[in-house]
Amino acid sequence: MRMYNPEWEAIKDFEHVARCREAQFDLVGLELPEDHGFTLYEEIARHLPWLRQTPEAGIHPVHGAPNGRNTNLVINHRVKLVLRLPIERLEAAKVLEGKHINPGSGDLLIGSMKAKPLTPYATLYSPFVALGTTDEADFIAAARRELEDMDIRCGLIPGKTRSMHTPNGVIGGHSLMLHDIGLLQSLAIQERGLGLHRGYGCGIFIPHKSIKEVGGG
Repeated sequence: MRMYNPEWEAIKDFEHVARCREAQFDLVGLELPEDHGFTLYEEIARHLPWLRQTPEAGIHPVHGAPNGRNTNLVINHRVKLVLRLPIERLEAAKVLEGKHINPGSGDLLIGSMKAKPLTPYATLYSPFVALGTTDEADFIAAARRELEDMDIRCGLIPGKTRSMHTPNGVIGGHSLMLHDIGLLQSLAIQERGLGLHRGYGCGIFIPHKSIKEVGGG
């Protein structure tokens, strides 16, 4: 018998429909660089040029496993390419099906797409938020200001320092956990994101079941 979970019961009865959804694609290939935010965006934008004019669109970091030889990540059958897109752009994103991309470590084939709704959890996590600073105190202050501009009050737990290389220099930031968020606010954060460089995978939040693991992530 499933244990009673008050958060899940609240989500189950929540009827608000988010403006964005996840476009999840199968991904076939061998490896991609761990630091792939910029190159992956450029490869996807070759096939979806409207991404450059859609600031609310984002591309999730690809979560492959370390290969043990260098800084590349291994692609297996469970690894997906996931874009967070406005609902009205989902059909246009299907153009990616069957396309080949090379984010820096060889050819990858994009498979079929499935659209999935956003889930309003009270705890959200982003592996990389870029707010123009890597100083933890300044980072927290900048995050709070942006959340306050969205009329959102919640707990913040910064994690590891992150960095990403681009032709214009290194982007720095932290991973970030947000907790004790209302369900409608949770969807607002997932729709809008936080900070800069959504296309590179920064500031995209996903539901998280625990606040205990952020210090290691």
